[in-house]
Amino acid sequence: MVYKPKKSLMTEVISGLKKIQIPAFLVVCVTIVTLSPALLLAGDNGPCIECHTKPDKLKVAEKAKIDPVTGEIKVLSMLIDEATFKASAHGGEDFFCTDCHQDLDGKDVTEGHKPNLKPVDCITFCHDDPAEEYLQSTHVKLMRENNKDVPTCKDCHSGLSYHYTSVGEKSPRDVPRGTDPLHRKLTIDACGSCHQDYLNSYKNNAHGQVATLGHTTTDVPVCFDCHGKHKILNSSDPESKVGKERIIETCGNCHANANASFVKHVEHPQIKNIKYYKTLLAAVKNARSDPGNLKKVIKNPQTILCIVFVMYVGILAFTFSAFGLHSLLSWFAVVRDEYRRKEHGDDEQH
Repeated sequence: MVYKPKKSLMTEVISGLKKIQIPAFLVVCVTIVTLSPALLLAGDNGPCIECHTKPDKLKVAEKAKIDPVTGEIKVLSMLIDEATFKASAHGGEDFFCTDCHQDLDGKDVTEGHKPNLKPVDCITFCHDDPAEEYLQSTHVKLMRENNKDVPTCKDCHSGLSYHYTSVGEKSPRDVPRGTDPLHRKLTIDACGSCHQDYLNSYKNNAHGQVATLGHTTTDVPVCFDCHGKHKILNSSDPESKVGKERIIETCGNCHANANASFVKHVEHPQIKNIKYYKTLLAAVKNARSDPGNLKKVIKNPQTILCIVFVMYVGILAFTFSAFGLHSLLSWFAVVRDEYRRKEHGDDEQH
């Protein structure tokens, strides 16, 4: 009788796995082949970009779309600029076409997809929090009180992408990232299109002067860095980023040593605003009838800044005028002396 040692549990398990190795491999392969279109659509923009960047592969190059808010009919191009899309806020590695066009998931796209995609609702899909903040902002409140049309998301974001997108499409899809220097520059233009006075005064500030030169990286604050992106509130509101309760915190994001004295800095100087000087003159003119207004205007830091600016310009004007007059008189003196010297030389020769 020959002794046969017992097989260990581990040996039996390994032996069993070897028997099912080939069938399991075949099952996995079949599954991958079957689900590959869905997997590609769910986690890769490649198939979409492959067609939508080449006009010859598109059955429909343009499509008419009705704006659900305004009812305006627009003709949109189905072409995508790949470089622009990848540089946009939606072109990251964690964002896919099917995140918005969800009805394509699981569809057979070998012969093209449905001609009419499910409408994309940016607010419902992703941006419900910014939308709620915007609706609570001073922007919306004041415009409703004055019976004015409230700007929609596309009024700002489509305007930015219109300048940014190389194919010239007003598409929120291609809106650049918030840290993109071009995006930051265009937000200044977007805000300034309605707030022209504030845009002009911003350009008189150190921040705006640097930004105007083209330096719009995150090191230089633009409008939304101080005032907020969507929930923009009046400075009298306790939650406002530029209100007295939070202004030190806001400035402290860039200036580590910001304190109560630091935030007295005038963010929007009126030194070149003729309207403000007219207000000063009117307050002085009506000093007897309304002394309270004159005191209020005088205590305003803008007034002190304007007076200093006028004195500064006056000193510069006087200095250069005196220097110019002195140079002119010196030149006349040199010409006179030269003329007299020439006359004296002619007399000596005679």
